[in-house]
Amino acid sequence: MTLTQWFRSYFFNPFNRWIRGYKNIPAWAMILIGQLATMLLIGLWHGITLNFIFWGIWHGLGLFLQNRWSDFVRRRFPALGQNPGLQPALQVGGILVTFHFVALGWVFFALSNPILSWQVFMKLFGIDLQ
Repeated sequence: MTLTQWFRSYFFNPFNRWIRGYKNIPAWAMILIGQLATMLLIGLWHGITLNFIFWGIWHGLGLFLQNRWSDFVRRRFPALGQNPGLQPALQVGGILVTFHFVALGWVFFALSNPILSWQVFMKLFGIDLQ
């Protein structure tokens, strides 16, 4: 059993069944909470530091944004999924966005503290705070 399968079976699915009991929480918030909580725990599995907490939150937010964006595009532009000429472009675009998002997340994973991570992000995006 992989780490992903374990978290899906023993945390994500039971957590989502539990949270669905709260009828006053909107569906999008349930998805956000479930994905953030799962990825936060996976981050903590890698190590109990602030950087791994940020890494988990980063990936939880990324999953949520990808999920919401896909639903939005599917509803608003149903023809995009049916156009064989656009499929390769959509796939390449998705791969590029995913790669860069995950690569940026490695900043949290590779460095020892959030201050260093913040400094790297500032340098990557050409922001000088001096």
